[in-house]
Amino acid sequence: MEEPAARPLLRARSGALPRVAEEAQSPSPALAAGRERFSPMDRMLAPRGRGRRRLLWAGGALLLIGCAGVAYWRFALTRTLVADRHQLVVATVRRGVFSEYIPATASIEPRVTAYLDAVEGGQVAERLVEAGAFVKRGQVLVRLNNTNLQLEVLGRQAQLMEQLDRLNSTLLSFQQARLGHERELIDAGAQVKQLSRRLARRQALGVAGAVPAAEIEEIEIDLERYRNLESKMLEARAVDRQFQDQQITQLRAAIQTTQQNIARAGETLDSLAVKAPIAGQLSSLDAELGAAKAPGQRIGQIDDSTSFKAEANVDEFYLGRVAIGQRATTQIDGHTQTLEVAKVYPQVRDREFKVDLFFTGAALPVSLRRGQTLQVRLEIGAARDTLVTGNGPFYEDTGGAWVFVLTSSGAAAERRNVRLGRRNPEQIEVLSGLSAGERIITSSYESLRAFDRISIRAN
Repeated sequence: MEEPAARPLLRARSGALPRVAEEAQSPSPALAAGRERFSPMDRMLAPRGRGRRRLLWAGGALLLIGCAGVAYWRFALTRTLVADRHQLVVATVRRGVFSEYIPATASIEPRVTAYLDAVEGGQVAERLVEAGAFVKRGQVLVRLNNTNLQLEVLGRQAQLMEQLDRLNSTLLSFQQARLGHERELIDAGAQVKQLSRRLARRQALGVAGAVPAAEIEEIEIDLERYRNLESKMLEARAVDRQFQDQQITQLRAAIQTTQQNIARAGETLDSLAVKAPIAGQLSSLDAELGAAKAPGQRIGQIDDSTSFKAEANVDEFYLGRVAIGQRATTQIDGHTQTLEVAKVYPQVRDREFKVDLFFTGAALPVSLRRGQTLQVRLEIGAARDTLVTGNGPFYEDTGGAWVFVLTSSGAAAERRNVRLGRRNPEQIEVLSGLSAGERIITSSYESLRAFDRISIRAN
């Protein structure tokens, strides 16, 4: 029977590191010679199992496979783009006050404007002021000449005067008729009184037989006649008075209307002298001497120089979010001026609608001029303290659903899903997915949509 393989021996000598002895082959004289080479201090060690080696090799292989898988997922499956740093715009997420506003370009216009029109038309006979001058209310600016109109108005005035004379004559005849009735009533009443007294005296004498009965009867007949006449006159006066009162009221109304027509005819002639309806600056005047102006043609404009407004055009997207009373700000001569929405025009033209804004300050800037352009910030939402980041073209490319977030070293940027809220031209409200201090790429993502990671190369 063969001897089993000799076991390796380890010898430790006087503080030296142990070493493995040579493997003995058999219990031959060589083994005996080997044993003679070890001291009594040496001891036999059991050999290590082969299963442990295999576990170590298997663990190393699994680790290598895992590293290879991670590398494959990291570099093979992840779509990576290499970009230069100067090609990217980066913004930092920070906590701040977010205010939703609309930027708009506004022009300064006078709050009150009066237009000058040639009401009746004519030829410019006289020009009394020049464009740009400050005028007073009622001041004559231009005189027109219209001979046909003047003759027509004069003829109309003459006809109205004749009509007025006829009305006055009719009214006078009514008054005279009323006076005639009153005079007849007075006479009839006097006759009744006189006959009544006479009858009383005759009746007293008739008792004594001094006056014949026939005379007394005649007086009684006359008295009865005058009394009946007076009664009919009173009745006729009541009827005439009722009728005449109605007629007189109508006549007086007709007379007043005629007088007003005469006054209007005079105003028609006065309209040939174009006057300033308000005080202000004559911003334009188109009235050269000898020029013919058609009826209703506009010849000038007067602006109230004491009050101004700002007219802004806003994108139709915000039509439902702009309302009267909302606040707006602008910078004039280095100072912030506050405005307020006074009127919103619902008509949309070229995808924009117009808004009138009034200045709310106590005193207007002295440098304001008609036609001046201002950059206005129209606030349409309440300010709120939240996470914000810079606005950029990336929002249109992603819809605010994801962004590229830079690593802490700034050498790369990785795609991340986020939720963004309101935005203004400068900032975007961050709702979730980002923390304060992180940096994102805000430039256009047009060429970055197909990638998951960006390797940023320093300039």
